[in-house]
Amino acid sequence: MTARIHPTTSTNTPEATKPLLAQLKASLGMVPVLYATIGHSPGTLQAYLAWGTAIGNGPLSKREIELLNIHVSELNGCGYCLAAHALVGANVGLSESDIEAARSGTGTNAREAALLALARRVVRTGGAGSGADLARAREAGLSDAQIVDALAVVAIRSFTNAVAIVAQTEIDFPKVPRMPGE
Repeated sequence: MTARIHPTTSTNTPEATKPLLAQLKASLGMVPVLYATIGHSPGTLQAYLAWGTAIGNGPLSKREIELLNIHVSELNGCGYCLAAHALVGANVGLSESDIEAARSGTGTNAREAALLALARRVVRTGGAGSGADLARAREAGLSDAQIVDALAVVAIRSFTNAVAIVAQTEIDFPKVPRMPGE
């Protein structure tokens, strides 16, 4: 598969993107291809990074964020983000069975199940008909702040899913096999 939007390179990276990519390389040891692709728009890359940091500092646990990232990426069919977040998920303590369960939308407890159900509703319908899912999330103990942050995770992951799929971004993380029946 050939990229339809090529990542920025040393010869075509906008000046305002260069420090952002340098910061990523310093913190991650690499610049993921998807970030270099988003880097065509310095403002979008800057906003994306800031939004991700804000979510990471919010009321959801890193585990919950990665479960959402994995499930949304699976629902949207994004191999790139699925591979990246399976790796990140493992780094924050998700087991292989946790990752597999998140892909299928199954939580290990009522709270995780409610988060994944709400995310699934939003991905599939934009949020229409979400009353029961919202009630289930509240019954599972999620606060309004946590619910809003879960929606933010759905939104930001849907953005990167769309970029990776539209651009046909080369996967630079260990690939995740397709689920049985796909």
